[in-house]
Amino acid sequence: MSRHRTAIAFTAAVAALIAAVQLGNWQSRRAESKLAHERAFKSALAEAAIDVRDGAELQPLGERLPRRARLHGEFLHRHTVWLDNRVLEGRPGFYVVTPLRLHDGAIVLVNRGWVARDLADPTRLPSIGTPAGTLDIEGLAVSGVPRLLEIGRADPAGAAAIRPNLDLDEVRARLGRPVAPFVVQQVSPLDDGLTRKWEPPPSGVAKHRGYAFQWYALAVLIALLTVGLSWRHLRAKGRRP
Repeated sequence: MSRHRTAIAFTAAVAALIAAVQLGNWQSRRAESKLAHERAFKSALAEAAIDVRDGAELQPLGERLPRRARLHGEFLHRHTVWLDNRVLEGRPGFYVVTPLRLHDGAIVLVNRGWVARDLADPTRLPSIGTPAGTLDIEGLAVSGVPRLLEIGRADPAGAAAIRPNLDLDEVRARLGRPVAPFVVQQVSPLDDGLTRKWEPPPSGVAKHRGYAFQWYALAVLIALLTVGLSWRHLRAKGRRP
């Protein structure tokens, strides 16, 4: 092999080694970031709830999510959004998301819980409680509701609309007023027939660590092959007369 081709091969090997290490580092950073998010979720559940009575207190609440909060307001039941295809313990159902109006008119969306779907008629909305008046709702403020792949949409004209995912812009347009850019997962009990059994969002830490291991293993393989081939090339060069 000529000196020029040897230099090109060595440069390509080094570039591949650097790329593999960088990709491994990136996957490791993603794993650590998601692990930190998982810890924050569990820590927030153990914290004392922040009292929220008006819109002025929503901004500081949303600056560090997830965060435990206690809201004081009235549910706007006719603007409830039913999120379809949500599974709990193997059963299909809905997440029930209802706007909560604070005393100054500010709006916070509350994921009130889960209810089983009518298997005979999937478009029929289950009967649930609609507690009225000013309520104290405690829950965990999170960035949103996990999204699903959208295969189709129900007609948005209905007040009690079935949706595959939560669309904040649609809710704002329907209410005609600003809505807090986060959702509160209700944990406080309420006699409404809903199940509130929340799990931390899947972090995918194991997946990212697995990818990182694969990239680092590839980097080690490239390094060993480069050293081995370079050694053979040097030995062959040394035998030449």
